Amino acid sequence: MRASNMANSKLLTPFLMVFVLLASTLLLADGDEGFIYGKITMDNGNVYQGVIRWGDEEAFWDDMFNSTKVDNVFDEYLHDLDIDDLEDDIYAENDRKRDRGWRIFNIRIGDHRPGYTDHQFKCRFGDIKKMRLRGSQSVLLTFKNGEEMRISGGSNDIGASLLIMDDELDEVKLKWRRIDTIEFLPTPKRLKNKFGSPLYGEAETRRGRFKGFIQWDNDECLASDILDGDSEDGDMKIRFENIRSIEKYRRGSLVTLKSGREIYLTGSNDVNSENRGLVIKDPEVGRVLVGWRDFEEITFHDVKESGPSYDDFTRPNVLSGVVRTRDDETFSGRIIYDLDEVYDLEILDGEDGRTKYLIPFRNIKSIVPDRRYGSRIILRNGDELELEDARDVDEENDGIVVWEKNEKVKYIPWRKVQEIVFN
Repeated sequence: MRASNMANSKLLTPFLMVFVLLASTLLLADGDEGFIYGKITMDNGNVYQGVIRWGDEEAFWDDMFNSTKVDNVFDEYLHDLDIDDLEDDIYAENDRKRDRGWRIFNIRIGDHRPGYTDHQFKCRFGDIKKMRLRGSQSVLLTFKNGEEMRISGGSNDIGASLLIMDDELDEVKLKWRRIDTIEFLPTPKRLKNKFGSPLYGEAETRRGRFKGFIQWDNDECLASDILDGDSEDGDMKIRFENIRSIEKYRRGSLVTLKSGREIYLTGSNDVNSENRGLVIKDPEVGRVLVGWRDFEEITFHDVKESGPSYDDFTRPNVLSGVVRTRDDETFSGRIIYDLDEVYDLEILDGEDGRTKYLIPFRNIKSIVPDRRYGSRIILRNGDELELEDARDVDEENDGIVVWEKNEKVKYIPWRKVQEIVFN
């Protein structure tokens, strides 16, 4: 989205409107239902139940869980299909890949595929039914439709110490290596104990004004969390619940408290250019991460809601739709996107300047690739985004597989994709 020139924007609907309407959307839970809640069983059989916080970061159902996929999804979805013709298509896509080779669907295509990286897995916590831990880095995920996926490492979400506000014991810090299973459950409308209230704010950026539930520095998301920094008088630790606004200023930030008191802070990634960005969350879009260079100022507001509830995250479906090629061919059926994404709960990544978008595929109506630099993303709510600088939307994309109803498999290199329309 190029919000810096909204009047001349080609977007069908100004993206700003999404955030203006966020407070009234039906997907906001009234009360405490937006907090992550569940039952944790330890390897010794002990059970804890209550509100969960992932390390010092994620606390809400619409927060993001990150890891790396272990299995080749094609073994599950395509092993019984005739895929011999894929090898020629992949060779033809890129001479570099053909010369050095790689392996797909257990077809040997040389010894090494340069530039290949492990595919990341991202989804929101509300899309997960259960986690079974298998060692310090491996997890078996179960989704709401009963499908399972093995993941391992890839982020600090794996191996994190979990905080749980047990219904009887209050706050307990659990060791990851001792956990056997985590079962996610709908959150009660009113919680007896919780870690704090959500952060909600209105941000001024170089790319426009955004409003919604937020994470500061990509982790602080509760009013009880702490903003760190150095003042001229010494180190400061300020609870977000006492902050009215934060403005980027010189080499740090000007923090205004609710009392009107102003403090200039430096020396911490909470308040300087090392800040990892301001995350703004919206159920109709996903997550918008505003980089520090684009950030200007945020004003915090008190809200009664806590975000989408667990039941607002529907059972996942496999991706399906129609793919049109630049050769005027059309293929319809199940879609495997970037030779990786299979479910509509998975996430498409892309950037617009210093602002990054993480969008669940279920929120996407269609994708129109540029021949090289990026793609136009049309959301189901009618908004359009021009995104680039990520493998999901540029020339690094590994291409599309369409599994048609007649069980014929068609591989389409990214450079040949004209448009993808999802069901």
